[in-house]
Amino acid sequence: MSLYPLLNGTIDRGHRAALMQGGKNLDVLVTRTPKTNWMTHPSWVDRLSWAGLLPLAQLVEGTLEEWVDHPNLDEAGEPMQLKKRQVKRFSYDRSLLTCLVDRWRPETHTFHFPWGEMAPTLQDVSYLLGLPLAGDAIGPLEAEPGWLANMQARFLAAVPTATGLNDDPHGPRFRWLSQFQIVSLGYPAVDLSDAQIDRSLEAYILWLFGKTMFTENHVTTVDARFIGIAREIADTRCPADIVQRSFGSAVLAATYRGLCKGCLLKSRKSGLVGCPLLLQLWSYERFPIGRPYVSIDTPFGLEDMAGAYVPAIGDLPTMGSVWARRERQFAHTQVKGCYPSFTVQFDSLHEDQVIWEPYSYQTITSRYLVGISALCTRDRHYWMTKAKLVFDVTVEEMALHRVMRQFGLCQEPAIPDIPRIPDHVHKYSRVGGNKSMVVWLQSISPYVQEWTMAPTNIWNEVGPFD
Repeated sequence: MSLYPLLNGTIDRGHRAALMQGGKNLDVLVTRTPKTNWMTHPSWVDRLSWAGLLPLAQLVEGTLEEWVDHPNLDEAGEPMQLKKRQVKRFSYDRSLLTCLVDRWRPETHTFHFPWGEMAPTLQDVSYLLGLPLAGDAIGPLEAEPGWLANMQARFLAAVPTATGLNDDPHGPRFRWLSQFQIVSLGYPAVDLSDAQIDRSLEAYILWLFGKTMFTENHVTTVDARFIGIAREIADTRCPADIVQRSFGSAVLAATYRGLCKGCLLKSRKSGLVGCPLLLQLWSYERFPIGRPYVSIDTPFGLEDMAGAYVPAIGDLPTMGSVWARRERQFAHTQVKGCYPSFTVQFDSLHEDQVIWEPYSYQTITSRYLVGISALCTRDRHYWMTKAKLVFDVTVEEMALHRVMRQFGLCQEPAIPDIPRIPDHVHKYSRVGGNKSMVVWLQSISPYVQEWTMAPTNIWNEVGPFD
């Protein structure tokens, strides 16, 4: 850790890297991510696509095949009964994520490694999450007056048997929203009404925002400020009725803010907020540390000890046989609890082991023989922008001049005197503040307006990396 340039004395005194260098043992950070994935409904596809959320929804969705009948085995290894449960596809690696947080510097918005600086950028958001960069900046947000009564009325009108909405001022509880999952409403065995489909979509989008894209330390609730966006998407029947929003830049802004906060946290069970999914996929693409082996060819189902595969999900195995479930997983080799080991590996990693350009033409053509979706590159004119990133009252920026090597471009020494957002803007937060919406609009509007010029306000470096 001694090789890391710790740039600001005030930050250093509380930075995780400095504390570890001083001999302090720190716990891994936790995430506020989902334990299970929600299923989607075919009727949602158009609306999610119009909003730009479909690629991410497909990435994290649950499927019918994952809600499988799992045999409970007795002490002799024989099945007693079938129990319904969901197969988990993706495990968030807290050790890996914490190692990244330890190397984040708020002054530069980059990870500092022995071989240089790196950071997730809008290019990574496009390729890994498929979220749109074009569109309005998302901020500042405001909860509609009377949101609680209005939300309860429209949800209970669709599902009269549902329980009443909680009165938490922050927003609806995830447990309350889970009543409106399509599987909870009986899909696919039951034909759902249009109103039930709409409300389940609204609940799903709130889950997607609160548990994947913009996680925060309110573990049990999702912010009521998201309700207006979720309702707009759920109720629309025409793409022209949906405001085109830059969800991708908002996710990166929230992730940067989560990293800036996380690198100063040291108490037990401190949380990494933002979009941990983006960070973990970013790490998998670039570093061999903690990267799982992914098999897309292995079927899943029941198999006996001899390896005979039974493809029918839910079939009871014959008595007297010993069965095990071969589960579909995102990664069947997942390393856990390896924070000290990963720390050593990152310190000893050589730059030749780093994949600097995972999206180069050569790399893409070798990995994806039939090509990749045009959604990955549709907003490429935003990747090199100098415009600030906005999410609610959060304002962040990409330090692309420090990570040009990730784009295969000439990496000059750090450029001095680059205009930075003022420190007080970087610290904008709703915590402990009572600012009105009028005040927030005045504070954030210059950066919201700046985003409208993002495709033309760009870094024009053209020289290749040497």
